[in-house]
Amino acid sequence: MSSVMYMLLLCLSAVVISVVQGEDPYLYFTWNVTYGTISPLGVPQQGILINGQFPGPNINSTSNNNIVLNVFNNLDEPLLFTWSGVQQRKNSWQDGTLGTMCPIPPGQNYTYRFQVKDQIGSYFYYPITAMHRASGGFGGLRINSRLLIPVPYADPEDDYTVLIGDWYAKGHTALKKHLDSGRSMARPDGVIINGKSAKGDGKDEPLFTMKPGKTYKYRICNVGLKNSLNFRIQGPPNEAC
Repeated sequence: MSSVMYMLLLCLSAVVISVVQGEDPYLYFTWNVTYGTISPLGVPQQGILINGQFPGPNINSTSNNNIVLNVFNNLDEPLLFTWSGVQQRKNSWQDGTLGTMCPIPPGQNYTYRFQVKDQIGSYFYYPITAMHRASGGFGGLRINSRLLIPVPYADPEDDYTVLIGDWYAKGHTALKKHLDSGRSMARPDGVIINGKSAKGDGKDEPLFTMKPGKTYKYRICNVGLKNSLNFRIQGPPNEAC
């Protein structure tokens, strides 16, 4: 082999290694979406669970990560997820909205593939069709900053996702029939925070705990259907909220 050919092969090998090492990380998830009994306001009702959870699991990602999410639809009707606020650069067919995507038929699965490119912040996902969001199926989606891009504050003691929203005890099927009949949505039956009543009953463990003198990050998303909501933490800083 000539020296010129040898040098050319070395250069090509270096390029291949660089490309392989330079690819952004991949995060893989598998979701099984089912019905289950939930009681956000103390009254049992049918809800939509992801891997048995209500709300669904957090997606904890970092800017430029590639998300690969395989969703198995075990409901009795089509299902479609959307990723609220996440930019879909050059792959709008993964945004989970009707017109660019078809819902996942019952008993089948679909793998979403998208990149959280050049974004940081707090977002959430939810099922977008048939009023499914009224029965759950939503969860938090974090996009953290890469280490080489600093944020203007110190690392917090803890990082909490707060999914707050109005809630209807009727469930998505009844609400859909109500709207399809031409009537408007009534007032919600209550407000929930991370799947629990915002009023509480005084018996539940606190949703969040804090230590005096520490800094905490709260990622607040309104996952409700109708109302805008104000959020505040009331009381001395050494108390749980």
